[in-house]
Amino acid sequence: MVTKVEGICGFFEYLGAQARFYDLGRRIRSLSRSEFTSADKLEKPYPLPYLKNAWIGVVFWGKTNVDSPMVWTLKLPLDEQGYLIPADRDKFLQQLLISVGTNWHAAKTGKQLHAVLENNPYAFDLPEDRKASFHSKISAQLKRPPSRFYETTLKYLQSPSDEGWQHLGIQGLADVAARWQDNQELLRNSLKSVPAPAFVGLGQLLEHEQIDAALTQVLINRLHEELKQPEQTKGVIAAAIRGISFSQAKGLRHQALTKSMAVMETVDVEVVAAIASRCCDDLADASLGLEFLELLAKLGDETFIRVIADLMALPELRPHLLQAMRQQNRSQKLVDCIGALFRRIENSSAQNQ
Repeated sequence: MVTKVEGICGFFEYLGAQARFYDLGRRIRSLSRSEFTSADKLEKPYPLPYLKNAWIGVVFWGKTNVDSPMVWTLKLPLDEQGYLIPADRDKFLQQLLISVGTNWHAAKTGKQLHAVLENNPYAFDLPEDRKASFHSKISAQLKRPPSRFYETTLKYLQSPSDEGWQHLGIQGLADVAARWQDNQELLRNSLKSVPAPAFVGLGQLLEHEQIDAALTQVLINRLHEELKQPEQTKGVIAAAIRGISFSQAKGLRHQALTKSMAVMETVDVEVVAAIASRCCDDLADASLGLEFLELLAKLGDETFIRVIADLMALPELRPHLLQAMRQQNRSQKLVDCIGALFRRIENSSAQNQ
């Protein structure tokens, strides 16, 4: 008879498997054991909510598959306070246990665990670029070799050309980004002149890495150069912002975001989305937060309400956004959008009573 399993961590403990946990929401980043365990046991809210869900990556292995760990990607709903919903977590575990069945020996050797998430409503597939980043990050952290595309990508970046980038695979670029510390000089030199499509790819992949100040400055320089162009490539601007979003150089990022929002002549959804989804921690700054709200308001009531609703789900950010909304030097457009937001909240509350 199978012992009762408590939580997702309990499942892997019962199997005797080693597991690492990742958040896959706004970016791909490691979750400490304590962070995930606290959320799994419903002791604390999930630390990095995104669109009212916990987007979780699990990498695990047992004694028989140390060299070929398995990867799961899970999407579990959160309640209004950001906690995992117990009924959904337990339903997922129940379906997991049914899929594994009673043959625990087979499960422990990994024979059944490859397919247990088939048709499971809590499983989801990552887009190709994120899947590449996730696998590159896993291989780098577990000190496994990069993909076969790695060396070809390094060779191209040593002498970037307008033609060569078409032959690069996203996995090779992801391997370079995940190993940015091994390739700092190469990246600093190549990002200055690499063609826009390759720059966009690298910028989007570097958003998962805590790059240093020197590499951050290179991305910022490319961002500022693009903002000076009479015909701006919004994809380059958004990619540069995403690339610096997890940087260790918080001060440089603040300055770059403030300057960028001040000089943007037209508002682009992709650029605003990059700031909102990747640089949300920076919006706790009073002046930067207000500047962002002004930019967001230019996209209209519906976009404003949708983006703010997601950001307000972040407990650390919520009071700062509310404070920014109360500042006196707001434009009339922003005042109107804030009014629409609170009317929507009031109507929703009335309907739920």
